[in-house]
Amino acid sequence: MVLFGLTLLFELFLRAANVAQYILPRPSLVVQELIDNWQWIITNLQYTLNEALVGFGFSILLGVGLALLYLFVPTLENIIVPMAVAIRNVPFVAIAPILFMTLGYGPEPKIIIVMLVSFFPIMANLSAGFNSVNQNQLERLFVLRATKWQLFTKLQLPTAIPHLVTGLEIAVSNIVIAAIVGELLGTTKGLGLVIVMSVSQYRFPLLMAAVVITTAASILVTWGVRGLNKFILKKWL
Repeated sequence: MVLFGLTLLFELFLRAANVAQYILPRPSLVVQELIDNWQWIITNLQYTLNEALVGFGFSILLGVGLALLYLFVPTLENIIVPMAVAIRNVPFVAIAPILFMTLGYGPEPKIIIVMLVSFFPIMANLSAGFNSVNQNQLERLFVLRATKWQLFTKLQLPTAIPHLVTGLEIAVSNIVIAAIVGELLGTTKGLGLVIVMSVSQYRFPLLMAAVVITTAASILVTWGVRGLNKFILKKWL
């Protein structure tokens, strides 16, 4: 109700101030564009969500894999961490043209971009979880001659699960935006295409409609992952 009331007040203000739609479109015009182009927007949204979720899946595999790799082989940490930091900080607008030239303008480059954007929080938080184990418990297991696998399953993994959940929730908040930015750099489908066409045709209400859908999709995906985490990992949280 609060959101509806604020939207109504904003509509009345724009009408009273006679603000041009190419400066700031009224909410009613945005809603009309959503109604008129609903099927087209949803079709492209599905394409973008597919890129985002597949890329997120690969980022989980990469982030967890790297964290486990230098947990069991500590000497690799000085190699993996600097490389991961370097990859995370390379502007993907710089590597996107290379991906497009190599893989074309299909979903693959956007999936890679999503993976590169979102793997680092997963890796960093999981690694921090492994390093936060209780030292007294660790020493006790050493005294009991526990194997590395027993240390991992009985102590390190349960301790790290809440940190992993935090990393997943941080990472997932960026995946829809990352997919759309990848689409803005080159695509034939997706919400990025809707945005590009809206700008090129000066259809600012449609542009705002795409922004609204993008925001809603990002929030829903984040809530969905948070709910899955609580359902699947509830005994460790």
